[in-house]
Amino acid sequence: MDDKELIQLALGLSSPWYVKDINLNVSKKRMDIYLDFTRGTKFPCPVCNKLCDLHDTKERVWRHLDFFHHETYIHARVPRTKCDGDDVKLVEVPWTRQNTGFTLFFEALIVAMSKEMSVSSIAELINIHENSVWIILAHYVEEARSRMDLSKLDTIGVDEISVKKGHSYVTLFYDLKESRVIHIENGKKKSVFKNFREILSRKIDPDNIKYISMDMYPAFKGGAREYFPNAKIVYDKFHIVKMMNNAIDKIRRKEYQTNKELGKTRFMWLKNPENLSDREVVKIQSIKDLDTETAKAYRFKLGLQRLWEIKNMEVAREYLDKWYYWGTHSNIKEIITLAKMIKRNSHGILESIKQGISNGVVEGLNNKIKTVFKRSYGLKTEKCRNTMIFLMAGKLRLPTRC
Repeated sequence: MDDKELIQLALGLSSPWYVKDINLNVSKKRMDIYLDFTRGTKFPCPVCNKLCDLHDTKERVWRHLDFFHHETYIHARVPRTKCDGDDVKLVEVPWTRQNTGFTLFFEALIVAMSKEMSVSSIAELINIHENSVWIILAHYVEEARSRMDLSKLDTIGVDEISVKKGHSYVTLFYDLKESRVIHIENGKKKSVFKNFREILSRKIDPDNIKYISMDMYPAFKGGAREYFPNAKIVYDKFHIVKMMNNAIDKIRRKEYQTNKELGKTRFMWLKNPENLSDREVVKIQSIKDLDTETAKAYRFKLGLQRLWEIKNMEVAREYLDKWYYWGTHSNIKEIITLAKMIKRNSHGILESIKQGISNGVVEGLNNKIKTVFKRSYGLKTEKCRNTMIFLMAGKLRLPTRC
């Protein structure tokens, strides 16, 4: 087997294509592979698929995977056909897709690397421009999204994340059962639900959605009710406890003005007792002994969390009513306000417990997505940002080989 046959085998070429010539430049660490096709071959028209005689050819070059640590380029004269009723068309060749300067193998390598590396690092490593990497990734992300199966989608999660300073947000829609991002909208207004419904209707009946899990943000509640009227709105444990933690921190900050013992204790109040260190246990106990509002609020938090341990809905409803009574009689402004909000939305909280719906998946994916904005990925455009989010959290079926 000579070198041409070896390279032809490595490229996976079959008739009528063959390796015509190879040029290896050791000093430049570059290999150029020249392909050709058998004389007299007929090619299918890209429009009607009818076999046609050759009209002419067009010289093309594609970047391929490196061979022997040499940058490798494939050269070929690509046939053009013209059949009855169709214009002159460039035929499809097996090693690349139309209108790209890279082979399928090379693009598959970029997709695989993107799961572990930043775009700038990929571009530097394989010596191509960052924009080329983004174009390749965007193509395969859009292709994979078009194949995304949403036929069983009935429970979605909704959350917003800040993408840059100045109150700039995107709203993410999640398939909670499959733990994946399925749609991204700019902003966090009610209209994001309208846009999501329009996109969703291209694949499934939006009225198939039974549950929407989210926080109590008024625009989200309004959007869900207007555009998904058949879906039940639920509020999961994470968002409720997060609101409770925010209330505790407000109380702590206010009390700190007159009680410096509360300094540097912010993160202690976020933990459950079993997760506190010995030092933190002693610290919290000493603050409790001072009869502080912060310590009282912490006990309200622990009491609220017990709600999710109750499986009987009647018992859970009674427990929540009692907690509401305790909260509104706490004489702590922040707890009273929160208790009233929870009471107004208790139907969504209890429905979440009844159905076992949790946004824990959403928060896990959000934390993963936020790394996009903390690292230097070169996110120069909205399309780049969305492409990276789907790569990280979309569970897309991307090419691993050609």
